[in-house]
Amino acid sequence: LIGLGVVAPGPQLAASGIALAPPAMTAWVDFPLRARLEDRTGLPVLLDNDATATAVGLYWADGITATTTIAALFMGQGIGAGLLSGGQVYRGATSNAGEIGHVTVDVDGPPCWCGSRGCVEMLGGTAVTVERARGAGVDLGPQDRPTLAAFGALARRALAGEPAALEAVERSARYVAVAAHTLVNVVDPDLLVLTGPAFAVAGPLYLPVVTEVVTRTRFARGSGPIEVRLSTHGPESAALGAAALVLQAELAPRGGDTA
Repeated sequence: LIGLGVVAPGPQLAASGIALAPPAMTAWVDFPLRARLEDRTGLPVLLDNDATATAVGLYWADGITATTTIAALFMGQGIGAGLLSGGQVYRGATSNAGEIGHVTVDVDGPPCWCGSRGCVEMLGGTAVTVERARGAGVDLGPQDRPTLAAFGALARRALAGEPAALEAVERSARYVAVAAHTLVNVVDPDLLVLTGPAFAVAGPLYLPVVTEVVTRTRFARGSGPIEVRLSTHGPESAALGAAALVLQAELAPRGGDTA
């Protein structure tokens, strides 16, 4: 055992190992997670964003070449993206790059916890999609059921053809496709992978919508195709990424500094 990889939604201070945490994780705000785990385990600990880690996991597990630019669109409790090019992760100045779920798609839309309005996450994320489906009469179990469990139930009903469930998921997919369109035009990847626990169950409903929008509206579409696909790693994609972070740091030190 050479180290411990820990992943969580952003925002976070990856350099200092402190989770700033979104509202769904208020108990972890400003918690020195890395330091506590290192003290308890005696192992080096790498803390990273779940979407970023997933991109690293894809690179290591799927045999992707170092010349490929990867955008991993991660959908779980929130929506984010991991970005990797030339075998190196792009993090941004504060290690919080890729927050595609907080791109505004409706300036008069509902307020978001990030301080903006009409974010993709507030219009097409798992929580609002579950709420919308419940409002349409879809039975998703108790109101206090965890969001991702309720979304999984919704996705299964949608895949079975239940009209109200399918309508809720398809509406979400249209917003997620807008996020994917923006991501692809900003990053210009060769490969866009839909990953994370939400896509693990509902991916077959999102993939055709995202693929159609990205293929039709991509700015660089005349320069060659982009591959859009579902991750094959299911709900464990972030855990795989956590392990890959440790491998990256151990076996590719330069990648360990920047990935």
